[in-house]
Amino acid sequence: MLGIIKRDLMLLFCNKRDGIFMLFYIPFLILIIDSYDPKWLYLAIIVAYTYIVSITSFHYDMDGKGRNIINSLPINGGTIVFYKYLSTFVYFIMTIVYAGVYLWIINATGIKNVDYFNIEMIIKAIPIIMFTTSIVFPAYFYFEPNIARIFHMIVFIGFFIGMANLGALGDESLVKKIGLFQGKSMVFVSIIMYMASLLLSMKLYQSRDL
Repeated sequence: MLGIIKRDLMLLFCNKRDGIFMLFYIPFLILIIDSYDPKWLYLAIIVAYTYIVSITSFHYDMDGKGRNIINSLPINGGTIVFYKYLSTFVYFIMTIVYAGVYLWIINATGIKNVDYFNIEMIIKAIPIIMFTTSIVFPAYFYFEPNIARIFHMIVFIGFFIGMANLGALGDESLVKKIGLFQGKSMVFVSIIMYMASLLLSMKLYQSRDL
């Protein structure tokens, strides 16, 4: 798994465009998500960053260079898929550290009052990340890259519409009323979807002509 994570991070940060995007994405989110409560902005940031880093590796897998690197690893297809799903949680921990330092600097300099560590939102973020990635991961194994990106954009835009609605309206928001980010049902559904997505992706990857 360390080889896959190292390879993904190397491809991400060695790309100047992606590096700049990751550096300035937090200020961008702060500008577009007008939240009455800093905790919802923190939730949006840690979910968005974890999701982006997890999905970005799939973009690189679609080109010849990325595919050659991952195929050179001494592990089978099913193990690669398992590691990629497991690596999402590693990226989540890395995101908490990165976003925490970044937001602490913003908070300490007085630029904006933001949360830089919130246990409640970290717990809420886990099932959201599992839910979103469980939809998109199999799409990258089954469909052509352009179609898979459509799934990615639908999920990503849907998440931000929900966060913008929640940040602006609070308890009166549609997200809050239907209880998307609360209760044990969200946790159970996310776990079931993630496991089913993992098994489906393993089957798709092993039958894929590499």
